[in-house]
Amino acid sequence: MARNVKLEYPNRDKASSKLMRVLVIVALLISSALILIVSIRGWHLMQDAKTLNIVFVALNVIFVIQLLRWSRGVLPMSAGLAAFVAIFSGVSVRSWYERDAPGYADAALSADLGFLTILIFGMQLVIIVLAIAAFTQNWQVEVERRQRDDAGGDTDRRRGDAVTA
Repeated sequence: MARNVKLEYPNRDKASSKLMRVLVIVALLISSALILIVSIRGWHLMQDAKTLNIVFVALNVIFVIQLLRWSRGVLPMSAGLAAFVAIFSGVSVRSWYERDAPGYADAALSADLGFLTILIFGMQLVIIVLAIAAFTQNWQVEVERRQRDDAGGDTDRRRGDAVTA
């Protein structure tokens, strides 16, 4: 009898849920791309943040994969990671612009990387807002639907109600 039960997720069928999921995924991908660009272009100028940047990008990609599977649990983690990255990017903006002076190696590159770091900071704020909004949509709500069995039993019953023939 249990094999005739099908789980449905009505909140995942809403257009607002689908849109919010896509927006969070796109924001995470843009954030990853920006972090990757700053890491690659400023590799020789960075001191200790190289490994952390790779970890941030890897975690964002893992979050995207989980969001493609409708996993609601990664939304608070992505907001938390975005807050962590926002702190690092907010602090590091000043250091990029301090290198934008005569006598420093790649001064023009430092200004470009400073601007990209500002974009990273802004994108983290967007991720936090989107992840919190998506979390409130209750993607995890399940509804049980009974399928028609061979004995001619009833269909489309909710929440495990008894089916009478």
